[in-house]
Amino acid sequence: EKYFIFNSQTIPLVKEVNSLNNNLSLINESDNNKDDNNKKPKQENKKHTYVKVLVDDPFNNRDIILKVTKKQKGVYVWETLDGKHMYVGHSINLYNRISSYFMPSILNTKARRVLRYFNKYGFSNSKLTIYIMKDTSNLEEVVGLEQHFIDTLKPNLNVDLVASSSGYHEPMSQEIRDKLRKQRGTPVYMYNVKDFTLIYVFDSKQQAYSLINIHHKTLNDCLNLGNIYLDTFFYSLDIIEESPETNLLDLDRIKTLVSEKRNVYDVKHPAAKSILAEFKDEPKKNLEFNSLNSLAKHLKGDRQVIRGYLKGDKPGYYRGKWKFTYKI
Repeated sequence: EKYFIFNSQTIPLVKEVNSLNNNLSLINESDNNKDDNNKKPKQENKKHTYVKVLVDDPFNNRDIILKVTKKQKGVYVWETLDGKHMYVGHSINLYNRISSYFMPSILNTKARRVLRYFNKYGFSNSKLTIYIMKDTSNLEEVVGLEQHFIDTLKPNLNVDLVASSSGYHEPMSQEIRDKLRKQRGTPVYMYNVKDFTLIYVFDSKQQAYSLINIHHKTLNDCLNLGNIYLDTFFYSLDIIEESPETNLLDLDRIKTLVSEKRNVYDVKHPAAKSILAEFKDEPKKNLEFNSLNSLAKHLKGDRQVIRGYLKGDKPGYYRGKWKFTYKI
């Protein structure tokens, strides 16, 4: 175990992230370099290997979360600063999964106890601990580590204290069972970001490329950075247990829906307005962007949230730092 504490105001991030990545490399290489003759027989209570990272003020330090969790798998623990409330979860795509908690559309579902808590109290009184596992870890091992922390920490915001590889903490519908049984690769789950309803399951990324003509870089950015595709679809390698319901559409309907959203998106964005991003009390750090997309990409933020600040629907400064206005 290696333990890192990140706080963007007090710790030189690049140096620490490099150190973190070096430790992850050492963990992964240690498995590859073992002499077969020296391997010990598997034990039932195998010790888990991971790098432990604590991120203070996670809502305002999402850039740190991205740097340490992109393309990583493991377990995450939300905890209030007083230690009274806690939630344990797992993911094979940590940044995508963790970033979904910050999305108003999923918070507003209030589908689970943890969402109801964050929806009511926000993230200002919380911290995030991330346990990053070897990149060779399989889903069973990731879920095993989650179960270890559930048993150890006894988190009160977890409704079910039994970790599940399916992502569901209730009986899975036969429809989902039949779909998962046919899969050969790593499935890609497609959600409507408006209410986080699961609407389609692709057998693999390759199938998504071919069926809905999504570019591989675009899909990877959606999966790795939490980007919302066509302002409508959220893609995940994990089943989002907070999803309030499942409404799987047939392939023809999915193709039609994506085509309709793409047409609207293509019409809307070429005429995008320039945006001035003013940094609080430091005009020298002001930036100008030619579209909402480029702004959201630079700040690694959610377009819907940023749009709320642009329209004045959300008061104050974005992440406590930025004020946005359209340039005339």
